[in-house]
Amino acid sequence: MKRCFLTHFIAFLFTITFSLISGSAAATNGPEMTIMTEMNPVKQSRHPMYKNGLDIIKHTELDYKVRSMPWNRAYRSAKTTNNAVIFPIYKIPNRKKDFHWVCPIASSRNMYLFRLASRQDLHINTFAQTSGKVIGVVKDSMLHQYILKHHQDSNFSLDSTVYDATNIDKLLNGRLDYIAQSEEQLIEYFKSNNLSHHLVKKELLIYDHTLYPMCMAISKGTAQESVAKIIASHHALFGRHDFSPQAINQGFESCH
Repeated sequence: MKRCFLTHFIAFLFTITFSLISGSAAATNGPEMTIMTEMNPVKQSRHPMYKNGLDIIKHTELDYKVRSMPWNRAYRSAKTTNNAVIFPIYKIPNRKKDFHWVCPIASSRNMYLFRLASRQDLHINTFAQTSGKVIGVVKDSMLHQYILKHHQDSNFSLDSTVYDATNIDKLLNGRLDYIAQSEEQLIEYFKSNNLSHHLVKKELLIYDHTLYPMCMAISKGTAQESVAKIIASHHALFGRHDFSPQAINQGFESCH
């Protein structure tokens, strides 16, 4: 009887001690963070736009989970989910009020219109000359919003999809006149699919990288202690880092 009582008493003490330790750890780590991203955590694990953001979260020692999804869904989810971050994301004016911001986390990129090299009928010097043409762009992306804001008077058609790869495939299959995106994205796609750069030409610069920084956005429903940790970790890791764009070697031939 005494042995049974002693066994239960020891078990009770262990339970109380474990609960106190767990509670202390939870209080130290804070709520679990949800990372929203359009990037592939496996295939793009070393990509600076993904790796730098993940390194910041790891440095905070907060628990986290990663959810990869199309850009427009990732953006909506990050706005409405407590204790969530999204990266990479451009800090453009209409997004500022929706998040806490940590900037920059990677180099911003120039954006261009690209066309098939075989389309000799296409040659423009200004965006206004895209009248009557079909342009592929990622739905609800910074570039999508930028084009609508600055070039709404031009009589072009936008074909918006949720993935860059879909737009590139459409261009290569002759279903689009142009695609709007960064040269780096196109290089990554062509490399992964073993395609020749001679298939596509760079037609027109439409967005300069100096306009908006590449950032991490933190949902407004995130615990203030977690926000402070993320900001501090960004400063510790990248506070003095130069995120000027790197020169592109072996890029796409310009039409001009």
